[in-house]
Amino acid sequence: MPRASLLELFREHFSERERSGKRFLVYYDGYRSWNFTAGEVSSLSQRCAARLRAFGLRKGDKVLIWGENRPGWIVGLWGCLLEGIIAVPIDYRSSEAFVERIRALVGARVILVGDEVPALAGAESWRLEELEEMNGATAAGVGAVSVDAAGGADTAEILFTSGATAEPKGVLISHKNLLANLGPVEHEILAYRGHWAVRWIAEPLFFPIRFVNLLPLSHLFGQTMAAFI
Repeated sequence: MPRASLLELFREHFSERERSGKRFLVYYDGYRSWNFTAGEVSSLSQRCAARLRAFGLRKGDKVLIWGENRPGWIVGLWGCLLEGIIAVPIDYRSSEAFVERIRALVGARVILVGDEVPALAGAESWRLEELEEMNGATAAGVGAVSVDAAGGADTAEILFTSGATAEPKGVLISHKNLLANLGPVEHEILAYRGHWAVRWIAEPLFFPIRFVNLLPLSHLFGQTMAAFI
């Protein structure tokens, strides 16, 4: 049965790996690495969602994510999705002036920033690093937001063009858009894993498959590989 929204994917994807206890995400910053299980990412994402709700954000509000690739980026994205808040990813190499224009355009009250970018005046700035370490926030009631069950038509993200030759233009990305991209990939993975040779010979040796993701998480392809697949 097709999923109605990314919230269903979140519950299926993370509950399966919570039972396995295996690593879901490994982050290497050039000096050392950090390991996160799916259970840890799930818990942190729910705590992020609770924090956004406690700040007064509601379904349909916008949050900018402006920072380098790191686990807090994925936590922030899922935290927004769980609350029905629209994420607005910005490439961390973008200028402060560009980010401020986008913030003003969408009316974002909160901006999630990385270590390599400054906090902006005029908006509440939360460090992505903080989202990786939250352990005191409550996750009670997370997931109660009703995303359009008719087909995921609610907006999940707004992606902006660079504005190199004109004013930046925002593209609305719905839950349905993202699920449509994931569907064919999932279908082929399941078909491949269903083959007897893979199931009995290759799977014990080569699964789980691991991806090295060097793509910016501000791009949909980077998100797909790091957060959804």
